Amino acid sequence: MGIWQIFDKSLVGLDIGVSGIKAVELSGGKTRRLMAYNRIALPWNTISPDGEIKNREVFVSALKALFENKEFTTRRVATAGFGNAIITKKIQVDRMKTEDLREQIYWEAEQYIPFDVNDVNLDFAILGSNKTTNTDKMDVLLVVAKKDYVQSLQQIIEEAGLVSSVVDTQAFALGNSFEFNYGHLTELVPGGNINILVDFGAGTTKVSVFEGDKTTFNRELRQCGLSASLMLSERLGVSLDEAESLKISDFENKAVSSVLDESNALLVDEVSKTIDFCLNQSGDTALDGVYVCGGASRTAGLIDLLASKLSAPVKPLNPVQNIAGSGKKMNAQAIQEMMYLGTVAVGLALRTGEDK
Repeated sequence: MGIWQIFDKSLVGLDIGVSGIKAVELSGGKTRRLMAYNRIALPWNTISPDGEIKNREVFVSALKALFENKEFTTRRVATAGFGNAIITKKIQVDRMKTEDLREQIYWEAEQYIPFDVNDVNLDFAILGSNKTTNTDKMDVLLVVAKKDYVQSLQQIIEEAGLVSSVVDTQAFALGNSFEFNYGHLTELVPGGNINILVDFGAGTTKVSVFEGDKTTFNRELRQCGLSASLMLSERLGVSLDEAESLKISDFENKAVSSVLDESNALLVDEVSKTIDFCLNQSGDTALDGVYVCGGASRTAGLIDLLASKLSAPVKPLNPVQNIAGSGKKMNAQAIQEMMYLGTVAVGLALRTGEDK
């Protein structure tokens, strides 16, 4: 599902985040190979957790630097929006054909979104019969993006000399990456079992439900990697950059670990509550597992604490386990880094402009 797209074939997955931007290009065909990867860190507050680009000049310069890697064969990109301008919501409507729903989806959406429907791009996916009511109703996943947000993002990408071919959501990119790498292990059929995907990012924590063969729910939590760094900065009286370094390299220090323990507890509480809510909405469907990824997932003690709070197994979501290296020297290091940081970028790189 794409919020906005034109039709191109080969695309670079461009993951834009608070702490940096990542780009991934994969080969086509049945055996996907890593053709190119690059990552550029961004100064704090270049992009807000709400998805607003606060420093356009710095961001455009970073995009240009990202594609100085000569391994990239195209400048057509698929990227993902996030923040307040993007809404996904499961709604219930009368059972009807897809073409009929397409004609009246804007009227249906008016009841659920805080924006004027004339100001948004809108897409939807029919999820099937509602499990808690009669079969006269069906569940639909509604996806809404403000037009000015999408247009602004497109303009900035093109200012950097790139072509914006697809704007998706991070939740669908996560689901795409999961399906590609774990589809052989899960029941990818309508109404199949549930897997929860948790992306612990710098600016937000994203919780998605992959139910059967579809993403059916997602929520962005404000408790995230940046929250831990801000807490360390405040409690220890250090700069945000110093706090980030302490979080990674000095987590065994008692002063640091006590703050991380507190931050982890807040984050795990939010994630576990969200997972409980998801399961309550899904009736009797079984939970297969919880898959985690994202740079902040490496925060000391975080995943162990999450695993202790959940009955389902917690596993790493490795977005490159079904991707082969191209044999070039850079790929060994790139694939290692992408195991934590590349899930959204890989999910976007698996897209083509011909996707529906």
